[in-house]
Formats: sequence, structure tokens, C-alpha cells
Amino acid sequence: MDMTETSVTSTWASGDLVTTTADLEKFIKALFRGKVVPDPQLAAMFTVPQVTTYGKDEPAAYTSGLTKLELPGGIVAYGKTGARYGSAAGVGATRDLSRTVAYSINSTDAKSSGQNERGLAVALAAFAE
Repeated sequence: MDMTETSVTSTWASGDLVTTTADLEKFIKALFRGKVVPDPQLAAMFTVPQVTTYGKDEPAAYTSGLTKLELPGGIVAYGKTGARYGSAAGVGATRDLSRTVAYSINSTDAKSSGQNERGLAVALAAFAE
């Protein structure tokens, strides 16, 4: 499909952000260090409600703006991903910023049911001990 003229704002939650992975990493570091939002809002970004995920029988993972991901070895990371046809990107870090990752992947199946599998593989490699 020719995607020459398309808009990333095709859905209601689109951020319409044009950036680089280097800038995504700078942003996540500034966010986690408390330089983007006040402390009460930052605390909420690291607090997962004690409920189940909508439509599933598993604990929630979404916070106020981030997703909590528990990785092998007990590593806990927080981040955000996004995808449109032809592109998938993500940024994340451990709370103490000892590990960070920012990625951008060209993908012909970015909106398929397994769209985050490639990004998850990148994150797992970045956070591996």
C-alpha cells in the first residue's frame, strides 16, 4: 500500500510526534528525574492500580501514561510504545535509570496482533543482565 501521504493522527490517541530515538531517550531520562511533571503526577506514572486488565484475568500494567513491564531476572521497567503501519517505536527505562532503551523499527505489520513482539525483543536485549 502506498503510504506516501498519510497521517499518524488517524486515531483519537495519536500523539503526532516526530522525533529521534536519541531525543526519546533524553525525554525519558528527564521525565524519570522529575524535570517534566510535578512529583505527584510523576508518582502516579509509577503506580499501577490494583485491578485486573480490562477483559483479561491478569493484573493491570498501565499507569498514568506508562506501562509497567516485569522482565526476567526481576527487572521492572516502565515505558511507552506506539505504532502505525510501517513503523513501531518505543522508549523505556528502569525507575533508577540504570537501564534505558529507545527504538524505532520499520515494520510492514506494525498494527498486526503481534506488533509489539519485535519491540519487546529489543527491550529484553537492552535490559538483559
